[in-house]
This record gives sequence, structure tokens and C-alpha cells, in this order.
Amino acid sequence: MGKKPGMILGAAGAVLVAVAIVWWVVLAPALTKLPSDIDVTMNFEGTLTQYLDPATGQALPAGKEVASPFTVLRTFASVSDQYTSGTAVCRDTLAMTLAGQERPAQIAQYALDRKSRLCVPSNENWAYSPKIVLSDRAGHYGPLFPGGLAAGDTLSAFFNDVNKAFDVKAAEKIEDYNGLGITAVKIDAARPAAEYYPPIAQAVLGAQGLPMEVTFAQLSAQLKAKGLDLGALMAGLATVASPEDLQALQAIAQQPIKVIYSQESGDVIYIEEKTGATVGADFDRTTLMDLDTTNLLEAFAIMGKYVDNPTMGPAIKAAMQAAGQLGQAESTKVYNQSMSIVAASEKALAGEAQNKASLLSLVGLWIPLIIVIVGVIALALGGFLLYRSRKVVTPAS
Repeated sequence: MGKKPGMILGAAGAVLVAVAIVWWVVLAPALTKLPSDIDVTMNFEGTLTQYLDPATGQALPAGKEVASPFTVLRTFASVSDQYTSGTAVCRDTLAMTLAGQERPAQIAQYALDRKSRLCVPSNENWAYSPKIVLSDRAGHYGPLFPGGLAAGDTLSAFFNDVNKAFDVKAAEKIEDYNGLGITAVKIDAARPAAEYYPPIAQAVLGAQGLPMEVTFAQLSAQLKAKGLDLGALMAGLATVASPEDLQALQAIAQQPIKVIYSQESGDVIYIEEKTGATVGADFDRTTLMDLDTTNLLEAFAIMGKYVDNPTMGPAIKAAMQAAGQLGQAESTKVYNQSMSIVAASEKALAGEAQNKASLLSLVGLWIPLIIVIVGVIALALGGFLLYRSRKVVTPAS
């Protein structure tokens, strides 16, 4: 072997090294983008605990809450005809069966960057109805997290019901998660109470029959049960208040009082460390209720003018003190929904994640590494042959 084989081997080696570099820089990232054939199912079991009497809307006594079992089939799938080279559109469908009765499915749709998995600006970012577009999702993570997280990392994740992003934390890595042979990252997604996005409150809670507002008469009945008789107070004020103040109080009494719903969460999500694929989840969300007391405070501001009246003063002082205590009271629990992915579903998800992790290692590491090793060997061998060909000495004639 001489100069020509050496040149051929050297050229082949250079080409292989170039191919490996292109693979690492261009092909591997392209092959690891979100595919257009995502179709993942997750089975959950859980309990719905209701804290209000459905007949009266009043809080049930402690220990008398109503708990009902339920199951959820969650499907997360590509909407492939809406994909572009850089954006994935995926639909998230939750079908609940509560106490044996199927409920209408809850559907959300996400527009995601195929590389980073962050939500991108798009009208395809909606929840419960295509009319409820959640533009504020853009720039935050949705239902998918990236791989490669380390313990202590924080991410900004968007939650639909409250139309708001919160920081979630990669709390720890768990080796051999639940004996499934994978390493999982535990994501702590607990968050404090935040107000429901009004269109979602109407679409979800209103559809369940929960009121979006109450009348002043309904509020008065609730407060009377707690020792604050607004009716008697208003009747007494009619004898001492000015016509203007009475007119203002009557106008306030005609205005509806907004019901404010909020949601707090103790969610925990488990993702496979390399792929970011969900392999387990424990969702724990509580819906809370408060009344917008703005009108009530306006009424008491008017009543306060007569706090020194010898006839009504003592009753007004007592009412204002009681109102202050009500304002500091904790929010009323409406219901709690707790659910976890079942063991069989975890096993299937872990197997899929493990296969994908192996493919990522093959595509992103081993194939280009083998190519570059072969290329380097070819370069070295070609160089050696060229070197030898130059050392050949022609015999003297």
C-alpha cells in the first residue's frame, strides 16, 4: 500500500469526521425535536371531595364532606396537520368518570416550540374551548418539561385554570423510580391560591352549577346565620339616616355581589431524567370561594357616619366588628380533586421513556461517536501510509 491508498483513506477519514460534526450540530437536534406522532395515554384514579351542600350552597359541617371516587383517562396527542418545522400543536384531553358517571371531556390545546418545548405565541394555546385563548402561556412550559434537569433547577410553568405562570422546582432525582429501572426527576409544582381566570371559572365552575354572583339578599341570609343581621340594621338606619345615604344603601343592596374562585395546588410530577417524559404524577388541587366585599365595605362606610347615634350606634359598632372578623376569615373550600397515575400506567410510561432515552443516546451520542472514531482511524492510517510512501528510497542504477 502506498500513496494513493493513503490519500483515499485520509479523504474518507476527513469526510467521516465532517459527517460526525454535521450530525452533532444539525441532524441530532433535528431528530430529537417533538415528533408529529405523539400519542400518550395516562390512567388516573382519585377522589373528589365536596365541601358545600349542593342544595343550599352552604359549607358542610366538618366531617360531613362528600367524597366520591373517580377515574381519568388522559390523552396527549399531536395535532399533526397543524405542525410546522418549528412548532408542535398538541391536544390534551381528560375524560373523567365520577362515581360511575361519565363527564364531558375537558380539552386543552398547546402550541409548543419543537426544540425547547416552551409554549409559543399562537391562537392554538387554548383551554376548555377554542374561544378561551391563553396568550400568556407564551414563553413558559406547559404540560411538557425538558430533559437534563438537575436537582435545584427551577422552571416557569403555566397553569390554565388561573391563567398564570409559577416557578416549579426540580426537587430531587430518584434512582430506579418505583422499581421501574429509570431515573426520575421529581418536579415540585405546589403553588399558592390564585384567582381563576374569569372565562375559565364561567366555563368550568359555572357549568357545574356554582354561582358566579349572589344577591345582597342571599348575602344577608348567609351573614344572618353567622350573627350579622343586615336586614334589621338597614331597617333601623331608615329611621336615622339622611335620604341621600338611604338612597345610596338601597342602590348597593340592588347590586349583585361577585363570587371569587381561586385554586391552590400541591401537585408533584415525575419525569424521566433524559427525555423529560412524564412517568408519574400526583395532582392535588383545591378550589376555594370568597365573596367580593367591595359593596359591603361601601355600605359600612355609609353606616359608619351614624356610629355615634344613641339609637343605632351600638348596633352599627357590633356589625362593623363582625364584618371585620368576616373579612379576616379563611376562604371557603368548594372541592378538592386529588388523583395519581395508576401503577400499570406508570409502568407503560416508564417503558416508553426508557426506549426513547435509548434512542436519544444512540442518535445523539453513539452513532456520531462511532463515525468520528472510524474517521480518525482512517485519517491516521491514511497519514501513516502517506508517510511511508515518502520514505521509499529508489535504488541507484
